[in-house]
Amino acid sequence: MSTATSPRPADRYGAKGGSGGSTGGKIVAVVSVILMVALLFFGARTIMNRFNEPVRAEFISQERIDDSTGRLWIDVTRKHPDTPAYCIVTAVDYSHAEVGRREVILPAGAEEHSRIAVDLPVRAPLVSGRIYGCSENLPFYMDPESSFYAAR
Repeated sequence: MSTATSPRPADRYGAKGGSGGSTGGKIVAVVSVILMVALLFFGARTIMNRFNEPVRAEFISQERIDDSTGRLWIDVTRKHPDTPAYCIVTAVDYSHAEVGRREVILPAGAEEHSRIAVDLPVRAPLVSGRIYGCSENLPFYMDPESSFYAAR
């Protein structure tokens, strides 16, 4: 039994049979390629900036000293240990709300990798800690020689 094939309506599918290469498809392909290149570029730039930080800190653990004081242990990695730097650490409670904050100066001449204990006042029970950020550009009010900003 043979089946007869009816011709395709040209007004509905176009005069060519097969892939006629519409401009809409080409535009979508070009825009997709541009977006992928932009995504790769910004992703690589973000990763490179992350690895080029001069000072980086990581939260290790916490302990309760008393009702109004907590201690956070942080690991600090510095590219230039001969330059003073500082980090801002925060203490958080069970709902991840900040319950304490402290700026800590990392004096010049320390090790490239070091573990530091930071005592900070807290207004609620300490559950965990976070590193807000670190920098080698000390604000004008921070004196690296002062014991006020020392870790312990």
